[in-house]
Amino acid sequence: MEPTALVKAFHLDLWGNTDPTVIDRYMVPDTRIAMTGSEGSTIEVMRDDVERYFGAFTDVATEIIELIGDYDQVVLWWRTSGTHTGRYGEIAPEPTGRRITMEGVDFYRVADDKITEIRSFWDAASVYRQFDLLADGL
Repeated sequence: MEPTALVKAFHLDLWGNTDPTVIDRYMVPDTRIAMTGSEGSTIEVMRDDVERYFGAFTDVATEIIELIGDYDQVVLWWRTSGTHTGRYGEIAPEPTGRRITMEGVDFYRVADDKITEIRSFWDAASVYRQFDLLADGL
């Protein structure tokens, strides 16, 4: 599968269809992962992030804003939202019922029809503002 199509399918299956089993289908076990707040060299980093998110948010929807590929590298600009119904770490330990939107950019590297690297950066300040933990303008 062409790398851009693979990343698109992975993102939509994982975040749009809320299917964490795609992690094993699309990623090599030792995928290098760096994301806001954590870093590691196995898919367990991704599993932990997905489990934390799906435990805290329901009615999840995602949007691909832009997707650019160049050989084995793909850049994905995304926006994902969900209703906050469970604990989201120390950020929001109690459900608020609010619709929270996260936006970020992911850099992927793909080899042999599998994801081998993900670097993910999301706008934490915007999320903190939505939880009333950071004033507007900061």
